Amino acid sequence: MPGKTLRRLGIATLLLAGQWMLGAVFLFSGFVKAADPLGMEHKLEAYFRAMDIDLGAFGIPLVAGSATLDIITVLIALVEFLFGMYYVLGMHQRLTAVFGTLFMAFMTSVTLWIYLYDPVPDCGCFGDAIVLTNAQTLAKNIVLLAVAILLLVYRRHMVRCISRRNEWFATSTSFLYILALSIYSIRMLPILDFTGYKEGTDLHTALYGEYRTCYVYEKEGEQRTFHDGETLPDSTWKLLSAESEEVVPPQIADFSITDAGGNDIGAEIIDDTAYTFLVTLPEITTADAGCSDLLNDVCDFAEDHGLAMWCATAVDEEGQQQWADRTGAAYPFATAAAETLKAMVRSNPGLMLIHEGRIIAKWGHHNIPDHEMLTVAGIQTLERYSQNFSTRKRYLLVTALYVGILLFVILSDRIWAGNRYYRRIRRARLWLQNNGENDTECPERGDTDTEEHTEGQQLTAEGLPEKDHTETETTTNSTTL
Repeated sequence: MPGKTLRRLGIATLLLAGQWMLGAVFLFSGFVKAADPLGMEHKLEAYFRAMDIDLGAFGIPLVAGSATLDIITVLIALVEFLFGMYYVLGMHQRLTAVFGTLFMAFMTSVTLWIYLYDPVPDCGCFGDAIVLTNAQTLAKNIVLLAVAILLLVYRRHMVRCISRRNEWFATSTSFLYILALSIYSIRMLPILDFTGYKEGTDLHTALYGEYRTCYVYEKEGEQRTFHDGETLPDSTWKLLSAESEEVVPPQIADFSITDAGGNDIGAEIIDDTAYTFLVTLPEITTADAGCSDLLNDVCDFAEDHGLAMWCATAVDEEGQQQWADRTGAAYPFATAAAETLKAMVRSNPGLMLIHEGRIIAKWGHHNIPDHEMLTVAGIQTLERYSQNFSTRKRYLLVTALYVGILLFVILSDRIWAGNRYYRRIRRARLWLQNNGENDTECPERGDTDTEEHTEGQQLTAEGLPEKDHTETETTTNSTTL
């Protein structure tokens, strides 16, 4: 008996760990896509291009920034986050187990194709937050598929953390939270920047990394290592070797920006001690020209204050001229890789302010500073008007409110369910004490709870409930935490 009990406990623990692990992966994946939807759209665009899928002839552009990919990305984020919540809380167990298995089977097939033919460098499952190789992604999905199948087979033993009557609240609050986060991040900029070009980044360190020199000295057979800035105990130590040691690895692969003359102005921008405005324009098909007047105001402000302003784009000279004719742009153009520009600012177009090689501020095309803000704020305090300066605290407040309310409801639900359960046990014991020797039936309960106990049960003379054979599968077999 003890061995069988321990085996059952081990299996239950394994199932619970798998349930929460799979739920956590779904939650994180959905959250990352909602926090950086344009990054996911770039990945979807690469997928469609690799599969040679083009619906442009039908008026359905499959490019990042289009309404089509906006909708697809938001739907993926919603589905992943909601089913992650279902796994964690044990909600809709049959639906969740079936969907999770089918979803992981599909994603495993996709990652197998990516691993074999290498159409894209990484699958983008977790965006730029966690970048995995194609082999690592395939291994991850195989493990998750095995867990999903295990939970499908033993779905009756999934742990429920919230009663069925309150499932609607967890679903609706999670739905609204992810939907609001996705729409905001599409319209403005991602609240959490997972790229190597986040505000405050030192571009020189991000591009080349940070190193220090290690010196190995010897004295009387003892060897010691010293680094830059450290002093020797005395002058009798003898230098044996010196080598460079990486302290901070490079975070970005490229910052090459070339002007019309073929000069690399990217290095000049990093080394410049003055302020530089950099407009990022990956392509002009889906670029929002509605912000052109604001960009022109920034250009006038830069000229009046002797500051540099460039527009880095991946389009050719003809496309540059089309943009200039369309918007009246007077700022100079330079060329850069499209992937680099897409990572710099998650907007098309976007605006970046750089000072002494450090990214001071970033703006999307919906919140570029206007003439009044530029003149009133001044260049020294302009970084305070960047989007992320004012929205990070709001985002943290909204997230804390969402998590706090959800935890409060779950805790209240568990207390309420436990209280009902123990009241039933106490009522049954009192009935047995008063009527144990009689042949009368236990009086019906005044209230029932179909979430934790099966409908149609009656207490026998031994105090144990007889199961109604018509009860549903999910009610009789699911475990309640």
